[in-house]
Amino acid sequence: MANTISDELAEELTLLQRRIVDGGHQVLVVFEGRSGRVMGRVINEFMNLLEPRGITYTHFIPEAMTSPRDMLRYIAREPAKGKISIYDRSWYSRIVALANEDGEMDVEEMQGMAMSLERYLAYNGVILVKVFLNIPDETMDDIAQRIGKKRIKCSTFLTDDHIDPKKWRDKLVMPIIASTNKPYSPWDIVDVQDLDVCMSMVVHTFIDRVTHRIEHPYHPPEKAVEPLYPNPRKDADLTLEAKSYKSELKELSEDVARLQLKLAESGRTMVLVFEGWDAAGKGGSIKRLVRALNPRGYYVVPVAAPVGDEKVHTYLWRFAINMPKAGHITIFDRSWYGRMMVEPIEGFCSQEEYGRSAGDIRVFERLISEMGGIVIKFWMEVSPEEQLARFNARKANPAKAWKITDEDWRNREKWDVYEEYVDRMIEATNTPYAPWVVVESEDKKYARLKVLRTVKETLERELD
Repeated sequence: MANTISDELAEELTLLQRRIVDGGHQVLVVFEGRSGRVMGRVINEFMNLLEPRGITYTHFIPEAMTSPRDMLRYIAREPAKGKISIYDRSWYSRIVALANEDGEMDVEEMQGMAMSLERYLAYNGVILVKVFLNIPDETMDDIAQRIGKKRIKCSTFLTDDHIDPKKWRDKLVMPIIASTNKPYSPWDIVDVQDLDVCMSMVVHTFIDRVTHRIEHPYHPPEKAVEPLYPNPRKDADLTLEAKSYKSELKELSEDVARLQLKLAESGRTMVLVFEGWDAAGKGGSIKRLVRALNPRGYYVVPVAAPVGDEKVHTYLWRFAINMPKAGHITIFDRSWYGRMMVEPIEGFCSQEEYGRSAGDIRVFERLISEMGGIVIKFWMEVSPEEQLARFNARKANPAKAWKITDEDWRNREKWDVYEEYVDRMIEATNTPYAPWVVVESEDKKYARLKVLRTVKETLERELD
């Protein structure tokens, strides 16, 4: 392989990568361009200049993204602490694709979502470097031949001929770059003529941007969790009881089973979130729900304190990696809403992180929704008196005593504090695309039926 940069510059790059590792910095490099062949060559040369154990590479094909799992790979493939992630194409390719077709999603709306995603990454400590490899129309073929790797055309994922340069015309692309060139995620345009010059510019850009951000960390503006939406918890009627439980459970279960088949055939996805007071019946409601489902089409994700790899990524990473595949259902037993309840109360996150949480979560759920995901969030509601009765019953039952912990008793003492945070959480995130459903759970059987009925009615509305 030709030596595309000077030894001095290569050494500077090596030292910077060591600094990234030692400092636990997260660096994301986004490459976009008008020629797949040129991008493939430049990215390959750049990666060969780095220590491979410290980098991850992801090639995105935005046109093939059909589910929330696909879309949220942008978060799922983010760099861990001390790592560099390289994106070969990104959300910008999706924006350009939308701009070239009359789709349902507005281009400006997608740009707004892209900016929200970049803010989320930058505000959570990820250093963003965005490089656009620019080639004029008149020299496109010549440069692609000279710089692009000579490969036999093929129809597999290994092909470099996946970009239509006509769709990346200056008149369309440059305004997008200008409007998304932000202090927390600036663009750098590299004009491609000669490989050595191009690689030198790419490496200099990387070194300058990363060094500057390490030495001058980005400090996001302070945010607050503000009430924006109605709070259905205010209208909860805890006197509601189940009637004809067995027959209705059987009928609802059959309907949900039938609708799961329709969901699978549609290729859409469903994300169900269960939150609520301790002993409010989350587990029992999930158990009755999954009894109606084919296990090939769902998975339950229990959420606890982050461990292992979860600690070296941004907060939403561990949820992004558990998004459902097309046609599937993911059920979260607890969720990302820990950031808006237990974490600020117990001091597990900073006030700045809590202040940003509602905005981050709304963007996350909007990404799920825009890719066809059906989102329902259940809040299981019980009275303090009923909770105490259930705690005591568990304590007295050897088969259920494991369900009650010292932490549960401590949390109960903070009921009023938790209630304040719960109301604030619901009022900040009860969006039309990811609504909260309050489940009156004083009567467990009523709660189970309401969960099943809500899933049934939502699937009918979305699929029928």
